[in-house]
Amino acid sequence: MPDVFKKYVFVISSVVSSCLIIIVLGAFYIQPLEGELTRLGSYAERDFGWNIPQRKIKGYANIERNYSGKSDVLIIGDSFSTSGVWQPFLFKDIGLSYETLNIRETSIPEFLQSKQFKNNPPKVLILQCVERELVYFFNDIKINCQQETNQEVRIPILRYSANTHAEYYEEKRKIFDIKNINLKYAASVVTHSIIRNITGKDTRNTKRFILTKNNLFSNRRSGEILVYEGDMNKLSWKKDDVAKTASAIKCIQESVQSNGKTLFIFMLAPDKSTAYADYITIPLFKKRENISNYLMTYGINIPRIDKSLKAAIARGEKDIYSPSGTHWSARGYEMAASGIAEFIRQYSL
Repeated sequence: MPDVFKKYVFVISSVVSSCLIIIVLGAFYIQPLEGELTRLGSYAERDFGWNIPQRKIKGYANIERNYSGKSDVLIIGDSFSTSGVWQPFLFKDIGLSYETLNIRETSIPEFLQSKQFKNNPPKVLILQCVERELVYFFNDIKINCQQETNQEVRIPILRYSANTHAEYYEEKRKIFDIKNINLKYAASVVTHSIIRNITGKDTRNTKRFILTKNNLFSNRRSGEILVYEGDMNKLSWKKDDVAKTASAIKCIQESVQSNGKTLFIFMLAPDKSTAYADYITIPLFKKRENISNYLMTYGINIPRIDKSLKAAIARGEKDIYSPSGTHWSARGYEMAASGIAEFIRQYSL
């Protein structure tokens, strides 16, 4: 083999080996991937991973493919509900049994016309949706809306007691896990970090903003916030589409409560960008009309989870939302469940 060729092979091998070593070491340094925003945006979990232990209750979403007709509470929701974090908190508060359907796999019009719902209605139906998907889910929904009755439903729940035997546990984030070393993620973080440093722009589906405070999250770079790029969609919503969405939800409420037995609750999960809008230096999200206020003008039963979350953030509670994700932390889920439980109590006999 010619010396020049040997030298060429040696140089290439050295470069490849060096890159692999950098990626492997980087995988350990950036810490195990957990949050969807760090994954989508190729940010290091080391910088944006939560550091305050999560206090949760053992439980589950009790997901069903179809409504069984055997539960007190039926939840139809997205990943905020199918994850099953807030439901155990609700069960602890009021002791009502529940089951969960995936909103992406459930036709609301067909469900409302189903024999199972008509013959075995739940005491409470919770329709849950994340804010950024609001228009997507309900703008074009087709429902045979009944004449508006503003039927008020009172449900007998006082005979149910809170689950005093709820078992809490503490979850800590893994900062080292050799079994879950993700070289692809590490390579992406290194690559996109270089690109961001050169261009000064976000390169993928995660947006990073500077905060006016550095005590809202427990992550290392707590003066910054990651939000999902999809949060930007609500900035371009048309008034007519929002009005159609509100009318559709009101129509669903009327249909559900027309039996006089089922309390309808619309559970809106505020986007992370909405909850922290007052603290993002660029006032993109702060100027928007509050969508929960708007829905209330239509007479929709909507617990003000947004107010509770914002109040907690203003008090200085850290990690109401996950620093590296789009969803609530355990504390945020607990507050949401508490708001739902209190709303149900207001309509109890």
